[in-house]
Amino acid sequence: MRYFAIATFLAAATLAAQSKSVWSGVYTTPQADAGEKIYFARCSTCHGDDLGGREQAPALAGSQFLDSWHGKDLRRLLDRVLTMPPGEKPVTNAEAVELVAFLLRSSELPGGSTALPAERARLIEIMIERAKP
Repeated sequence: MRYFAIATFLAAATLAAQSKSVWSGVYTTPQADAGEKIYFARCSTCHGDDLGGREQAPALAGSQFLDSWHGKDLRRLLDRVLTMPPGEKPVTNAEAVELVAFLLRSSELPGGSTALPAERARLIEIMIERAKP
């Protein structure tokens, strides 16, 4: 039993060490700039020019957005973006990554020097948090 507890603790510590926060600069400015262009071409009709949401379309920036996604990883957000817009041709994976970068910037999360990865397995490691840890 003691070994199980130690193994569980070490596994949790390893996972925590591998996890990153959206507050650690996980996207680049060029990604967010590209995502902004896609947003205004494909998403603003439903979600608004201010990303504040309309009717059935939720807010995609600010405290309401961060509250909704707090504790989830970026892979889940990417998966959701890949289903948009409903009833129309969805965005590509590359476009979805750029849109996620734009959404992060729109919520005043810092950018960095490393591009947001397109690989879903790597996005699982990046957690959305509503406040800086």
